[in-house]
Amino acid sequence: MTSIRMPSGRAHVAGMATALPAITATVDEVWDALGRARGRRMPKLQGEEGARTRYFAEPLASLMERRTQSQQTDAYLEHARVLARKVCCAALERSGIAPLDIGLVIGVSCTGVVLPSLDAELIPLIGLRAEVARLPITELGCGGGVAGLARGLDYLRAYPQRSVLLFAVEIPSLTFQPDDRSVDNLVAAMVFADGAGAVVLGGDDGQPGWTLEHAGTVLVPQGARHLGYELRDGGLRVILSRDLPDVVEAHLRDAVDTFLEEAGLRLADIDAVAAHPGGPRIVDAIGRALDLHPESLATSRSVFAGNGNASSAGIFFVLEEMQRCGIRGRVLAIALGPGLSIELALMRLA
Repeated sequence: MTSIRMPSGRAHVAGMATALPAITATVDEVWDALGRARGRRMPKLQGEEGARTRYFAEPLASLMERRTQSQQTDAYLEHARVLARKVCCAALERSGIAPLDIGLVIGVSCTGVVLPSLDAELIPLIGLRAEVARLPITELGCGGGVAGLARGLDYLRAYPQRSVLLFAVEIPSLTFQPDDRSVDNLVAAMVFADGAGAVVLGGDDGQPGWTLEHAGTVLVPQGARHLGYELRDGGLRVILSRDLPDVVEAHLRDAVDTFLEEAGLRLADIDAVAAHPGGPRIVDAIGRALDLHPESLATSRSVFAGNGNASSAGIFFVLEEMQRCGIRGRVLAIALGPGLSIELALMRLA
């Protein structure tokens, strides 16, 4: 277990924001579009019954067209720029922290690979200093949002008078491969959707809202082949094994127990769990591994049903919904990324 703490034990989430693209579709409409693109009726895929609505950067008909890698990258930049700027500006405004006071900007995205990274474009557009430190994170996939919180906490431990802007933006719809008839690709079409989230972190000042107390990560090499992307001639090809929930169930409890023990806590001390909205089978596996009541993960299920899995940005939709619903107390945030990496954060909502 790799973990970090601030000397004071906490960082304050001064502002949080999420954003979705304007185009919506039901899961049934997604399947109909798949059928039209392939010239045949698509059988109903079982196992993701919690899915309802998805948000996309482009119309379904456009997403079903073959694209070159260059076309995918151009489309990713076009849409990711807009969503990233939107959530960063909103989080900064809600935080009350001036852009010039940001000491580190962390940009998380796994659905597009661009150099310079998106944060470099955003810095002059949203008024950050040219001297601001930058940390782009790409290869942590769905775990990138929680990992970004950990890296922000690490920075604030070293520089407690400064502030951090963390954003995650994902456009997984553009990675869909129309010619790929694998189960992984079909499941991805139902599970993933586009979105962005951002937070501004600062030193804990006792204000109400979210605080971040402890963060850690565990690598499970046995899960390396079950989750990720492969960069091929036609673009990013998703890897989403049907065995992933079994791997999560087998290894999550030990990781969580060790993580909480480092903070002087047990699972019984946790009031709520913010699970990454990776789909019913993943959320169910988390619930079984931690022996949780099914209603304990209702927020994650609701976010998945209404928004889908926005990869690294998904955890921010869950945290935002928990705050809106009035949940209070210690919260354990959990996300899973390629590796297999288990990303954990101990938070408190007051």
